[in-house]
Amino acid sequence: MATLDPPIFMFDNARQKFRTELEQCVLKHEVKNVSTFSDFYKTYIGADLEKRTVVDQTLRDLVRMKIEELGNNPLVVEETLKIVSCGITVAKSASCSLSMPFILLGDILDCLTLDLCDQVFTYIEEGVSVWKSSSFYNAGKNYLLRMCNDLLRRLSQSRNTVFCGRIQLFLARLFPLDEKSALNLVSQFNLENVTVFNKDAGNTTLTNEQVDADAMEVESSLNTSSSSIIDYKLYSNIWNLQDMFRYPVQCYTKELWDQFVKNSESVMRVLSSYKIESTGGGNSGNQQSTYKKSYFPKFLTSEKLSDLQLSDRMFRRQIFVQVLILFRYLTGVVKFKGNSLVLNEAQRKWISETETKIHLLMEETPPHGKKFAAYVKHMLGREDFWVTWKNRGCPSFMRGTGKNSTTGGSGDGEPAAKRMKINSINKPSSIADDFINDRPLGLGSPELTKLWAICPDNFESCRSADREYLPSLEQFFSESADQEDPINQIEDQYKLTRDPHFQWKGLRLLSNRSQLFFTSQPVQVQFKSIPDYLGNVIKKISKDFPKPVGAGDPAADKTDEAMEEESPSNGDDAKDTDVLGGGDDDELNEPELEGATEEESQNEESDNISPTPTDENDVEVSSEDLDAVAEKSGENWKKLAQLLQLKAKDIKEIQEDSDDNIMRARQTLVTWQDYNDKSATKSALLEALVACGLDDAVKIIK
Repeated sequence: MATLDPPIFMFDNARQKFRTELEQCVLKHEVKNVSTFSDFYKTYIGADLEKRTVVDQTLRDLVRMKIEELGNNPLVVEETLKIVSCGITVAKSASCSLSMPFILLGDILDCLTLDLCDQVFTYIEEGVSVWKSSSFYNAGKNYLLRMCNDLLRRLSQSRNTVFCGRIQLFLARLFPLDEKSALNLVSQFNLENVTVFNKDAGNTTLTNEQVDADAMEVESSLNTSSSSIIDYKLYSNIWNLQDMFRYPVQCYTKELWDQFVKNSESVMRVLSSYKIESTGGGNSGNQQSTYKKSYFPKFLTSEKLSDLQLSDRMFRRQIFVQVLILFRYLTGVVKFKGNSLVLNEAQRKWISETETKIHLLMEETPPHGKKFAAYVKHMLGREDFWVTWKNRGCPSFMRGTGKNSTTGGSGDGEPAAKRMKINSINKPSSIADDFINDRPLGLGSPELTKLWAICPDNFESCRSADREYLPSLEQFFSESADQEDPINQIEDQYKLTRDPHFQWKGLRLLSNRSQLFFTSQPVQVQFKSIPDYLGNVIKKISKDFPKPVGAGDPAADKTDEAMEEESPSNGDDAKDTDVLGGGDDDELNEPELEGATEEESQNEESDNISPTPTDENDVEVSSEDLDAVAEKSGENWKKLAQLLQLKAKDIKEIQEDSDDNIMRARQTLVTWQDYNDKSATKSALLEALVACGLDDAVKIIK
């Protein structure tokens, strides 16, 4: 049995039937409700793509036929816009393409005159909420942008100023602020905006005589005509400034900058000398109303108008504002400005002085000069915000920038309000809620929660020894202390204190671990290099390091006692040798012991000449003893400094460095140690303390 083939979709037949239905909708004014057409569309046999194509073409045919029928009759606007409204409703019902209303508007604007286009654009302005809706925005934004640009090309910037402004405002309402197509991201200038004026000095109607400022002031005081001070040089200076305003980058060239300064000073000198008086009398009201209604996007450059322009307050204000905008660009931070485009100090100073003069001239220009100057200053301040926003890449001001922010839904047809309600019920509690209610804190993942629960007490965790990453002074400086000991005979070039990395780490560690880093140093130490400074500090702090195990060996102690009996003056050296080098079993110390024997023989000869009793006080003062003595001698630190034979200059520096007497006493003792080195022993300090009458400090040393 033969199967029946599906009926063939006939484009022309469908076109005639759909046209009849759409015409009935327009005639019955059912542009807001096309239920009859929708029912016919659904019952008509054919694929959706084929039917939508027919409807699109039918709507364009209706617009074309209506324009051919009415021509330039004003009724053509009303009739064609009915078809557009019908097309919007049909598009919402998915019976035609979403871009069809915009195509219809483009066809209408292309076929009508500018006067009728003004009425059509009013319809477009009133429907901005429709164009920004989720159904039409993505489908029609490019059509609207192209449509507006075509209109701007047809309009005159000087004659149709208001119409051009309406188009710009409509685009600003339609597109978001961060729309890239509306932003001059790379800061390009409109180089085609060239001001044409007479540049031939030999073919001019003005005089070429230069008028000085004194003459202009006299003429201004006598209320003479401005034509007497207009010459070709002033005319040329005024209009040559426009080229700098057109392309400000020229100001970074020295020759062009000098020419700009010369022209600006000439113009400002004339404008400041030739004042405009505020008009009064019975005609002031008419002049004020005329002033409010007047607007000139660009002034004429005819030489015959120069005297009138000089007396025109709007002409003056335009020059002032143009110069201020130029100054704002030259001194501001612009992302795409070249690194070489930088003003020197003299240029910045001239700009600052000229800007002050311009604000004063604006305040003196009637009417409402002070109010206008304040408004311009506020406007330029707001402009700084937009420049900063542009330098940051024009980030979006809209909060909802996600995938579903435009439609407000989830993409599956679920209403946004319903989803929000469900999410609010099942939404997990926040960390703040858990913390307030003493619940276990969940940090978003099991691993983070586990790390957080390792130590319940946060403050105790911060004080844990495991978080101490700084080494101790002994750990870090032990090797360097061995190198600084003369017994080891390490050459300077091989010492750690010559390594820049060690220097940096050592100074950082001293600033955190040792008070020596902050104590005032003597004059001869303050200007030493870092290696010498570190070597001096390491020698001091190494005295407080714990002694090695070998220092407690009985044999070593016995050797030390024998050496002290033989050579009292060398007791300290022998002890240091034992601490750093080990006991008698160390084979490396044998040559040093031989050298020590020779020194002992020399010391015995010196002892025969002037024997001196030796006790435990003939050793250097430790850091702990210095701290204790400083606490007991704080009030008498200056007397103690004099007895320790410090210079008056050092005493003055110590007094100026700190207001704490204990710290001054501490610095005094440290300075005394630096000056005397090995001679700064306990016995010498005891003599000074006894002479100073500090009995409590003497008891500490003993």
